[in-house]
Amino acid sequence: MTVKILDNCCSPAYLDFLKLVATTSDNWNLQFPMGEEITFEEKFLKLDIINHGIRNPYLAGLAMGLLLQIHEAGGQDLFNMSDFCFCGISIKDKHTKDNMHTDWGKKDNCVKIVGIINSDWKEEWGGGFIHNGTHNYIKPTSFCIFEPSELHSNDLILTDKKRLAIDFTVERGEGIL
Repeated sequence: MTVKILDNCCSPAYLDFLKLVATTSDNWNLQFPMGEEITFEEKFLKLDIINHGIRNPYLAGLAMGLLLQIHEAGGQDLFNMSDFCFCGISIKDKHTKDNMHTDWGKKDNCVKIVGIINSDWKEEWGGGFIHNGTHNYIKPTSFCIFEPSELHSNDLILTDKKRLAIDFTVERGEGIL
């Protein structure tokens, strides 16, 4: 499976508003990445929006609105809107280690969708997406859909500026990536 990048899924203003609401939340946590060998220093901030139930109804509404826009921008065959498993936002900068990992097996019938919500993010700041050893730049308003059971990670971030990324876990569609 390859990474499918959908361009121009939403307006920069939508991302700015989502970022504003997310950064004012008081529900950030340091649970990720998980694993016995992970030290506290390797963890990064994550905001669970939907994870076994809605954590923040207002943010969940904004996230679902964004997911609908991604679906309409070309995701119709790649994922289904009917089964929504997870949504979260992470904060990383140049001090965050990479987190090369796999999520789960293909048996789960899910795909992940990731995008940067900083509308002003520049390619030279790094922070793209690595999937199976391939580096992908994800410009603001673009989102990538990929197989989570294959190795993936954020690309190195080269700035102290905080990069916020949203990720969704949804049911796989009929289209082949």
